[in-house]
Amino acid sequence: MKAILICMAYKILKMRIIIKYIYNAVLWSVFIIDAVVLMIINLAVFAVTYPFDTRRKVIHAFSYYWGLHYLWVNPLWKIEYLCRANIDTKKPYVIVSNHQSMFDICVIYKIPLVFKWVSKKEVFRIPFVGWLLMLHGDIMIKRGTTQSTKEMLKKAEAWVNKGCSISIFPEGTRSADGKIHSFREGAFMIAKLNKLAILPVVVEGTRKMLPTRSGLFGGCATARIHVLPEISAETVASLKTRDLSDMLNKIMLEEHKRMVPERYLSPQGREKESENNSRNQS
Repeated sequence: MKAILICMAYKILKMRIIIKYIYNAVLWSVFIIDAVVLMIINLAVFAVTYPFDTRRKVIHAFSYYWGLHYLWVNPLWKIEYLCRANIDTKKPYVIVSNHQSMFDICVIYKIPLVFKWVSKKEVFRIPFVGWLLMLHGDIMIKRGTTQSTKEMLKKAEAWVNKGCSISIFPEGTRSADGKIHSFREGAFMIAKLNKLAILPVVVEGTRKMLPTRSGLFGGCATARIHVLPEISAETVASLKTRDLSDMLNKIMLEEHKRMVPERYLSPQGREKESENNSRNQS
């Protein structure tokens, strides 16, 4: 009997693995075919609108569709968008968000602002993604070089003068453990230089869709986008860059802990919580 149960468990596990790889093969096929078709359309849209669309609003609208349709085609994925009322659509911001997955880029397009990404040089080398960033007018930065930072600030100022917001992941890279880590100062330098308010955005759930450094998509997942109250331009001007960075980090970390408190528990804390849940259930 024991041998039969083990055999059945093994077959179920094997079937789940097979289904997982079929699921990923289908999704990757859809995404790659879509990327080729949409890039061709995007190039045509860019060629037609470039002479008069100085903010590249049409390209941004196309990017909105491109990014979000990847979530729409998968019935296992959902988006929860909260506190949209915290956004004043009539003015530009520096948008700062935590970074868990490549899908963060897709879900942040839900924010109803025309914005430009600040992204590291390596991302611009990724086929389709990098090409789209260039068409979109996004800002490249090479980390660790003063000259690149100066060029980034100059390009950001040019877009802000046209009425665009700037979006940046202040952690500088995707979080390996899903927690929010310390912030770099680039986003806050842009805000102070251009006298802009800062719009904090906390994202959760995208890590389940495509885990960091994984080529395999996840199953059921809900991406949650929480738009927090803005940090006014007056507050930005009154604080030093480092203090501003630390303040935003604290605000966003507290919100993320509220969303997923279990992720920030120590191993001992998790064990204690598990024991308490067991007692409550009994």
